[in-house]
Amino acid sequence: MKNTTLLYTLSLITLLCISSTAIAQVGINTTDPKGVLDINSATLGVVYPNVALIATDDPSPVINPQGGPIAVGTVVYNTNSTDTNALTDVNPGIYVWDGSKWIIHFKKRQSELFNQTSTLRTQANFASDWQDVPGLGISDAKTFTARYSGLYRIEVNTNFGAGRTEANNSTFVSMASGQFRFLFDGTPNTFETSAFSAFSEYVNTGTYFEAVWKETYETRYVTLVAGETYPFSLCFDAYDAPGFIGNGSTYTGPVTPTPVDLIYERFESGYTVIQNFVDDIDCPTDGWEVGSPGFLCNACYGNALYIDANDNNNCQQNATALLSFTPSISSVDISFDYRFLQKTGNGNVDSFRAYVYDETNSTPLGANLVYNLNVSSNTSYSGSIAVVPGNSYTLRFEYLNSSRGRYATVDNIVVSELSGAPFSPEIGRGYIGNEVKCQIEFTYIGE
Repeated sequence: MKNTTLLYTLSLITLLCISSTAIAQVGINTTDPKGVLDINSATLGVVYPNVALIATDDPSPVINPQGGPIAVGTVVYNTNSTDTNALTDVNPGIYVWDGSKWIIHFKKRQSELFNQTSTLRTQANFASDWQDVPGLGISDAKTFTARYSGLYRIEVNTNFGAGRTEANNSTFVSMASGQFRFLFDGTPNTFETSAFSAFSEYVNTGTYFEAVWKETYETRYVTLVAGETYPFSLCFDAYDAPGFIGNGSTYTGPVTPTPVDLIYERFESGYTVIQNFVDDIDCPTDGWEVGSPGFLCNACYGNALYIDANDNNNCQQNATALLSFTPSISSVDISFDYRFLQKTGNGNVDSFRAYVYDETNSTPLGANLVYNLNVSSNTSYSGSIAVVPGNSYTLRFEYLNSSRGRYATVDNIVVSELSGAPFSPEIGRGYIGNEVKCQIEFTYIGE
């Protein structure tokens, strides 16, 4: 009896030890578990509960079977995607609950960097304004393909340096400016930049301080679709740069600098007449107007600037049209075509003249370019005049009639200045992309 009791006691102790071990550690396909759960397989994986999460800050639809909040450390595989451009959006993947939010276990990552490939010397007189940034321009046909659907950050890092200033008899500082245009999937985004250069006669025998770089970061956020390919480009438009050799433009010699138009007007579209005039309801036009009358000048085509008194005895048609320009050098070239028909007989007097007015000093500049008094004319004007760089000017066309007059037309107006100089291509221009390249970086931040 005693032996039987002892056997029962030893058996119970052994069973309790085995049960305690089973509760502490569970092994699947292993008799030697190394943790509370040890799963051993060379071909099979663990399948987490598949749920459709709503947002990272919402525990539903997961519940705690014991009631109350779900336990910290709860792991699920999310099958849902949300696209609200919020930081709480979810995407398919393994998530862990940390007590207040779902934390994705494996982050989606995509980051691509595109670099400028060579130096760009910018030109204020570039024919089509926008210059391609090498390796990133329109001609390079760059594209970006999104791996995931969601929010991406695009960071455009640009660098701009100014060229060589004019020399001065002391210290001279000038600023060059321009704008970058980042074109992404057909949508343009422009941002301006500027840089300073200087000259000082007090350093050595005279020293230029140029290519002082200015770095700019422009950031955009866009929602992209997985698998879609998006075209992009980066271009630069250099502004005229008064105070710099060649006005910030390139010399295209060998001897003659390039003309830059300050006014180029053929009146075909987008022009609003600016004028000083005395209104008279008996006149067929309200001063100067734009259109195609029957009395165009010989060289006129389509629309022109015109004024008409229509030989009306009651019309006192006095008006002066104004076109503005600001030169950056000391001489401008002016050309235009015109026609003037005066009224003759009975002592009637009407007149037409063209001249340049210095708005800065409120005075006419020199002699008239054209002056017709009681003389008909149908011809062209072309000539050069001296100006002061930086001053404001208007090219003016004046028509006066004191008692009966006829008409005048003006077309093909050009005011230009020479830009560039016979120097090295490195001089007289702003430039970018030499020491520090422009870069464009795409980064997925959808989670």
